[in-house]
Amino acid sequence: MTSHDAIRRWIAEQMCLDLEAADPAVLAYLNEVTAVAEAGYVRSLLKLEYYRPLVG
Repeated sequence: MTSHDAIRRWIAEQMCLDLEAADPAVLAYLNEVTAVAEAGYVRSLLKLEYYRPLVG
């Protein structure tokens, strides 16, 4: 499972969504929220002095 999948699944849980039964519009909204959360996560990582991104 990628970090994207983990974040998306966590957000879906917080929104009490059943990913198997969710409406396409709800899934589109979930993807938008996930993108915002991922961007915040990456910005937070990059601000850490000791964080070194993996290369390769």
